[in-house]
Amino acid sequence: MPGDEQQTSDEQLAAEAQDGSLEAFGSLVDRYHARIYHFLCHKTANPEDAQDVTQQVFIRAWQKIHQFRVEAKFATWLFTITRRAAINHYRARGSRTMVELKEADGKLVTSDTPASNLAERDEHAALWVVARRNLKGSQFTVLWLKYREGMSIKEMALAMGKRQVTTRVLLHRARKALGTALRRPDAKSESSQPTRPPKLKHEMTLQAGVA
Repeated sequence: MPGDEQQTSDEQLAAEAQDGSLEAFGSLVDRYHARIYHFLCHKTANPEDAQDVTQQVFIRAWQKIHQFRVEAKFATWLFTITRRAAINHYRARGSRTMVELKEADGKLVTSDTPASNLAERDEHAALWVVARRNLKGSQFTVLWLKYREGMSIKEMALAMGKRQVTTRVLLHRARKALGTALRRPDAKSESSQPTRPPKLKHEMTLQAGVA
């Protein structure tokens, strides 16, 4: 039932997926698809590339689900896979062209930074555009994981493959760099219409992962 699904933790669903439940893994895809897609939008050349890499992430996650430790946090594990997929995309393309960071269905992806009205939502979107245009890849990533995913220093360090002390320093420098960028007169970004993230087809993804 829908209510029961909402009460099931990511880690419980992952454990069921380890036992071979495609339905449980499909629920995880539903929960994380928009979040992974929007994270990847700033890492890839265009939304179509972001869609492709997002699908690769979930295929890889299904293939490696047996390696997930249920006592760990699923989001951290999944973003570790996502970061590596983005790196592989860089290497394959040899470039890094940024695209606009859109909101999923006109909403903020995470629930811990809700926008009470359209103006506030636009302000959040504008801030991330400035961050994307002015920060290095690792700086943008650490800010995203901190403020959009609500991860702790330990979780961010695991997801990024760095030591905790290094992650703290990176976060400090990212905040400072963003503050400097926001004080510049040209920090205002152009408004854009929200784009719906493409729906990942669970059947196609899982079949590709099993093949």
